[in-house]
Amino acid sequence: LLKTFDHYCEYSKTPNGLVLRPHQPNKWLVVFCDEINLPDEDKYGTQAVITFLRELTEQNGFWRPSDRAWVSLERIQFVGACNPPTDSGRHPLSPRFLRHTPLIFVDFPGPE
Repeated sequence: LLKTFDHYCEYSKTPNGLVLRPHQPNKWLVVFCDEINLPDEDKYGTQAVITFLRELTEQNGFWRPSDRAWVSLERIQFVGACNPPTDSGRHPLSPRFLRHTPLIFVDFPGPE
C-alpha cells in the first residue's frame, strides 16, 4: 500500500501536519484490494494488512515508519473484494474492521 501511495500520491506539509493526496488535483485515488481476506493470521489472530487498512479508514491516516510522522489522507478511498471465509485459504475478517465497511454480498448468477 505504501508503494502505491508513493506512486500515485504526494506528501504535502500543511499547517495541520503532513497530508497525503493524489498527484492530480480534484481527483480521487481508489485503492482496490482484491482477495482481502486471504492474508494469514499471526499468532495473535490478527491480519497485519487488515489492521493497517483499519487504521487508514478509522483514523484517516497512518504513522509513517521512516520518520514516525502522522500522515493524514485526503481523497483516497478503499474498495475490497473477497470470497466467503468458508472457501479454502480464506479467513474471516475481524468485526473491528467490518464495522467501518459497508458489506455487499453478490452470489453466483443463476440459470435465469
